[in-house]
Amino acid sequence: MRITLIGGKGGVGSSLVSAWRHDHQLTVLDRRTEPTRGVRDLVGEVEDPEALAEALEGAEAVVDLAALLPQGSEAEQLPGTARAIEVNVGAVLLALRLARHAGARSFVHISSLSVFDRYGFEPIPAGARPDATRLYVLTKRLAENALRMSVDGDAPTAEEGPITATSLRLAYPTTAADWPRWTDPVHPEREAQLPHLDDGTPHPCLHPADVESAVMKALRRTRGGAYEAIAITAAPQAIDDDTAARLLDWRPGHWGEGDAHT
Repeated sequence: MRITLIGGKGGVGSSLVSAWRHDHQLTVLDRRTEPTRGVRDLVGEVEDPEALAEALEGAEAVVDLAALLPQGSEAEQLPGTARAIEVNVGAVLLALRLARHAGARSFVHISSLSVFDRYGFEPIPAGARPDATRLYVLTKRLAENALRMSVDGDAPTAEEGPITATSLRLAYPTTAADWPRWTDPVHPEREAQLPHLDDGTPHPCLHPADVESAVMKALRRTRGGAYEAIAITAAPQAIDDDTAARLLDWRPGHWGEGDAHT
């Protein structure tokens, strides 16, 4: 499969590249200049239409991982609000539209289960609607809504084809070395920790192999012209949501303290 990874040099993107580079034709677009071997490596800004169009040329599927993670308190983040929306919302919608023009048939947007304000603190009941308002997760919510409206609400233009779009709401993606623990990307200097809900229930993190399998299943989702937001977590007790099993036939292969299941 010809896959373009937008913002593909971060933690999740790098694990996808490692998993896929030998079996798929990969293009990586990222502002970081360090080379990625075994792929078509492009340096550029994710909100640049020309850079995106070049990266998406010939793509059958797209994974959008680009994100601006605001730093500091909410008050300190305020001056960067417009920039965060430009990268985390506007650039995602731009990528979707350009992917349609390029003939791609599948688009996966990497989102977060932190769109639920109390996720990771208390169980989220079935049918709950995203309610978080902190800047970063608010932009994820806005991007999800923009994708839904674009895919489900608008018929493709004459220059665009139908596309299946999926937002994968990841919960604590981590590295193989740290699993089942997690390093806070805002504070990478801190030691990796195993998250817990407020009642003390441990919350194992997502092993990179499980993230890779979820993303690949989403890329191969066959219902053209439809949008879905799907929870991807290794802690089913943290949210009552069966969309991953029902829509992707996905369940975590790694869960618990050092256990692996297939």
